[in-house]
Amino acid sequence: MSRLNKLISITIFVLFILACNFVTQPVRDVQNVAGTAQSIASALPVETIQALASQVASQVPVETLQALPSALPEIGNFFNPQGTPVAEWNGIPIMSQATAGQEHDPSNYSFKATVTVQEAKDFYDAEMVKLGWSQMISMPGDTEGALLVFSKDSSVITITITNVDGSTVVLLTLAA
Repeated sequence: MSRLNKLISITIFVLFILACNFVTQPVRDVQNVAGTAQSIASALPVETIQALASQVASQVPVETLQALPSALPEIGNFFNPQGTPVAEWNGIPIMSQATAGQEHDPSNYSFKATVTVQEAKDFYDAEMVKLGWSQMISMPGDTEGALLVFSKDSSVITITITNVDGSTVVLLTLAA
């Protein structure tokens, strides 16, 4: 999978996460869904469930099912960086208010900062232009998140800013 495909996949996933953060569900809706699932499960005979499981097992090789979990990135770590933040990552400045930072792979770095989502957005809007990057996309959210995409030469960087458990987390994804 090329870096651009990874960037697009992560961007879509992050957009999905941000969209989920903007939607709240009342507890009773969850209870209704659970009740519906329970009703459906109790209405299906055990033989039907067993037959369905054996159909899936006969159609999909066991090796494929075993490989699926290891093929997925550990997205949760992106939003809970550990370690001492760096001042700069691949030529991209890291905010001085960063309290924790972590490089997840050569294309991804995330950090927590004691700033608001808007302050982080304003910082990267200004700094990236100073460094010669052109803004391709700016999807400001609200206090919960924003998404910025910049390009320079043949490189593209996606800057995802989100609020996670009261902390602002910035995810930098670079495709060169």
